[in-house]
Amino acid sequence: MKSIIPALAGLLMLGGCVSAGASGAVSPLANDVRDNARITVVSLSSAPDNVSAEFKETFEGAVRGQLGKCATGSQALTLEVTLDGFTAPNLIAAYMVPMASKVSGVARLRDAGGAVVGEYRIERSLTMGGTFGVAAAANAEVNMSNAFGEELCKQAFKA
Repeated sequence: MKSIIPALAGLLMLGGCVSAGASGAVSPLANDVRDNARITVVSLSSAPDNVSAEFKETFEGAVRGQLGKCATGSQALTLEVTLDGFTAPNLIAAYMVPMASKVSGVARLRDAGGAVVGEYRIERSLTMGGTFGVAAAANAEVNMSNAFGEELCKQAFKA
């Protein structure tokens, strides 16, 4: 019994990570647009009240960085995002019990004339516990902004 307690404590400290998404296309990009797209502007038009004052800048930069990896064509598109959900776990609770960070919203891709050429519902969660959970909870805004961009890459650009 005495050897089980340190082993369990070690497992709690290390924790783990599970990623999940329930995203999908509301109106997918046409294949030719998808294959030639490049995102020139990322604009967060609406975010939940429970984010920091720096969140807009963090989110736009992180999403732009992720999309720069998957939308590498020459046709300039702008991305307008409306977030309707964001949750981050409590740091102490995340150490003891795996908890989820979540982000959800709608991503609209517009052409140079402003017409919506693609729209996607993005929902992503990361569940972590232990030391990893604390680190993820401490950086939840950055992590979930990157996760939103990654999920949009998968949905819109099949990356």
